[in-house]
Amino acid sequence: MTQIITNTIFDSNKSDVLHKNNKTIELKEVSWHDTRNDCWIIVYDRVYDITDFLNEHPGGDDILLEHAGRDATIAFRGTGHSAQAVRALDKYFIGELPLEERLFRKPNGIKLGNLPI
Repeated sequence: MTQIITNTIFDSNKSDVLHKNNKTIELKEVSWHDTRNDCWIIVYDRVYDITDFLNEHPGGDDILLEHAGRDATIAFRGTGHSAQAVRALDKYFIGELPLEERLFRKPNGIKLGNLPI
């Protein structure tokens, strides 16, 4: 069930709150940010500028750079990140994909059980 609550969309099936005022960033734009000095990734249809995080990543920057400019959801999920790591992403959030480019957070999208975001 989806409800609109004061400029916020709340999908009670996913416990997901999406702010209507989020910046929409197309995949094409994300693809241009694929270097050590300008690194964006997509996790669960949300876009993150992780440039400043590369040197801080406990697993090293190589794995992040492998996914620079593209979707890193499966890699992120596959490494079993902690709830703290998931919350840490919020600091780097810059927008979300348009609905038509999303894989996960859309009607009939790909469902990944227990994805914590």
